[in-house]
Amino acid sequence: MKQTMNLFGRSLVLAIALSLMIFNLADAAETTHKHGKDADMEMHHMHMLMNHGLAMVTEGSNMVMLGEMKMAAAVDPMTIEHGRHMMKSGKDVINRVLSGKEMEGLHKAGHKDDPLMKYTHELGEEMLKLVAGLEKMSMEGMTSADMMEMHHMHIMMNHALGMAAEGSTLVMLGQMGMAKDIDTFSIEHGKEMLSGARSMMTEVMEGKAMKDMHAAGKDMKDPMMAETHKTGEISMKIVDMLSKMPSAGSK
Repeated sequence: MKQTMNLFGRSLVLAIALSLMIFNLADAAETTHKHGKDADMEMHHMHMLMNHGLAMVTEGSNMVMLGEMKMAAAVDPMTIEHGRHMMKSGKDVINRVLSGKEMEGLHKAGHKDDPLMKYTHELGEEMLKLVAGLEKMSMEGMTSADMMEMHHMHIMMNHALGMAAEGSTLVMLGQMGMAKDIDTFSIEHGKEMLSGARSMMTEVMEGKAMKDMHAAGKDMKDPMMAETHKTGEISMKIVDMLSKMPSAGSK
């Protein structure tokens, strides 16, 4: 009986030891996954949040401009107020991603100099430059006709940025490899949206409508025209950066 109890005791100790070993291995594996060599999954989730913040800013900006067109007096003040709130919320999301505790954790884990990390901060910097430009956009001193035409151009540019942000997110989602039957389509469609966004941005900045405005006397000395081209350059850079985002696992 005593021998049986001793055997049971040794078996129990061995079982506990094996359980602890398995737990520690699982914990180590989870830690490696959480802050792996490239931390791709975390970074791409951050990029998705930044894209969401950018989309909020551009949609909010469009609502502000819609209200400024003064086509619906009873609703315009609410439209402008909500648009500004969306812009602020979107900007807060981008800032939260770039400087929050999750980003600090990745930096402390040794990813501060990773190429994908550098890319992320460069992309965030361009997004915040764009937000600053949209926040200070003003139609003061412009005629109603000029304001209407310029705002329509700005709305198209914002729409292109929204397309690029959503397209980029679809590409990243497909690259995560969680649903192989649809992942390929997700990536392909995302790339189509990014390409379409670039084409739209090019048409707004270099197309007939812009050329006609320049021919009518709206040159770069005009503050709003100069600001529009500056915003367009930043917007195009963001679209290009989103189109060239490193894929998961890339070196």
